[in-house]
Amino acid sequence: MINKTRHLAFLAALGFALCLAIVCSVSKQAEAAAAYPDVMQGLTGFAGNAKDHNGKAKSAVSGGQGGPVVYVSNLNDLKNNAGGTDRKTIVITSDISSPGKAVVTVGANKTIVGSYTSHRLTNIYLTTGSGSNNVIFKNLIISHSAAITGNNDIPMYIANGQNYWIDHVWFEGHSYNPNSHSDLGKLLYVGAKADFVTLSNSKFTDHLYGLILGYPNDDNEGRNYIGYPHMTITNNYFNNVYVRSPGLMRYGYFHAKNNYVTNFNLGFTIHTNATVFSEANYFGNGNEKGGMIDDYGTAQFTDTGSFPSLKAPKSPRTGWNPRSNYSYGTLSAQDAKNFAQSYAGAQNTNLRYP
Repeated sequence: MINKTRHLAFLAALGFALCLAIVCSVSKQAEAAAAYPDVMQGLTGFAGNAKDHNGKAKSAVSGGQGGPVVYVSNLNDLKNNAGGTDRKTIVITSDISSPGKAVVTVGANKTIVGSYTSHRLTNIYLTTGSGSNNVIFKNLIISHSAAITGNNDIPMYIANGQNYWIDHVWFEGHSYNPNSHSDLGKLLYVGAKADFVTLSNSKFTDHLYGLILGYPNDDNEGRNYIGYPHMTITNNYFNNVYVRSPGLMRYGYFHAKNNYVTNFNLGFTIHTNATVFSEANYFGNGNEKGGMIDDYGTAQFTDTGSFPSLKAPKSPRTGWNPRSNYSYGTLSAQDAKNFAQSYAGAQNTNLRYP
């Protein structure tokens, strides 16, 4: 009887060990399947080590570095992990979608990065709150339904805090009517008091409106937002975005370099108190219409090395040069076009940088 009991106990222990091994194996396989990019590779511009226009230095964005890595595959887990101020790297392991607009408020000290295998967010609207700060968005496809068309229906909305890096993100739009008066959504907003932002190696496609940057109104409140944001827009690909690519710009300091814009109607829209340094951008199909710069005469704009060469028809040149804020390299406009076509947006393999 004793031997039989010992034998049963042995079998139970063996079974438990086998189950544990299987669970560990499945867990390791899941993590291996969720391989994701080096989240700090390629950092550049105002989100890196930089100075503001007064020469004051600040440290680089770090996102969730130093905190745990969590793997999420559904909307509830994404919402539960994105908030708060604790450091955390959130890896998207499965495409996540919502039948309607689902708002996810991102807190502070977070990295949201897509795995190589699955990284699409559909109708997931990422926004900041009063405590948001120090966030990295990387290797994501962000799409939305054509029926979501409100003025504030913007899939990524950054209005608070500083140190944001948007890298290798594809903002995917949909078919549109260029004469529509009801399709008011945009693809990206960076404004209000958000500051020190880099948008790099990303792709914007198929949308009536592109980016709105800086406090969005030309009213008396605007004087409270002069100088916001400091933003680098580099090595991005804008294709079939009708207007506002690389953006409607107000109030802040904008360094736009090495971007490729094609199949467009209007490119830069420079407005109230925007200070813009444009460098080696390439404007493709649509440049023959002369709409590279929509100039309201209330900004400052300088370009060097772009194709075709750019000159603001109304606004004066700026004496500001972003090399006073950070160091960087520049491709020729043609090389920037070639790079963006091949490597901008989310990827299923190692990310490439210029």
